[in-house]
Amino acid sequence: MITLRSGRRWLIDCGRQAPDQLHDAGYSWHDISGQIITHVHGDHVFGLEDFAFSRFFYGKGEVPSTIESGHGPELIAHSAVLEEIWQTLAPSLRYLRDKHGNRCTGTLETYFDVIRPADFEPPRENQWRHSERFVAEGFEIVTRESEHVPGKPSCSLEIGVSEDAGGDRIAWWSGDCTVDSEFLKAIEPRTTVFFHDCTFVDYPGQVHGFFDLLRALPERVRSKMVLMHHEDDIESHRALVEAAGFRVALPGHVYNLETGARVE
Repeated sequence: MITLRSGRRWLIDCGRQAPDQLHDAGYSWHDISGQIITHVHGDHVFGLEDFAFSRFFYGKGEVPSTIESGHGPELIAHSAVLEEIWQTLAPSLRYLRDKHGNRCTGTLETYFDVIRPADFEPPRENQWRHSERFVAEGFEIVTRESEHVPGKPSCSLEIGVSEDAGGDRIAWWSGDCTVDSEFLKAIEPRTTVFFHDCTFVDYPGQVHGFFDLLRALPERVRSKMVLMHHEDDIESHRALVEAAGFRVALPGHVYNLETGARVE
């Protein structure tokens, strides 16, 4: 969850456990203004159907239902990822009646206010744009293609954290991806904190951040890095992780993205 300076809250990805996790943290779907999706795998998007339907049909407090207001929660995703989001959700969300009871065909825009990119970088190795930049609710975010499952659209996030409009400071979020050492070193000077998925198990066709490769990063990168999306036996690796200068993300932790410091 990202809490903006305005107090509004966005989710990065919305996996199958998101409804329960959000409830356990004391929030409801109506506390979430928008969704940012990095890629389409079940642990990142399977909560979106529940979110879309709940917000579409039900209002709560000062947040009206989408069907009554004509406006839904906002959604940010790279255009190549957006296409796969709809491929996943369409079998459920396309079947709909309008507020007058008439059958209609739902689209992603029926349920979400989809934010379109302000600009983009052209394709490189894949046919889709290398990156897209979005502006929403006073913050900027860049979705940049990364190497997760070969040939699959998947993005890391560069979240603008500078208060002044011309600032280029970012917090970086991997989504899911392998370790791109040169890229991480290149963006380190303007990055306050890196959140990188991590695995301690190497295997052919690796699709996550293998710890040995993360440990080989320069200290200036490691000192800013928080390991997330790790195995459940993280405590058995904690001494190794902390000896390398990393921090470990666990449920309930809160970070100040402007400074990179953990505050709770």
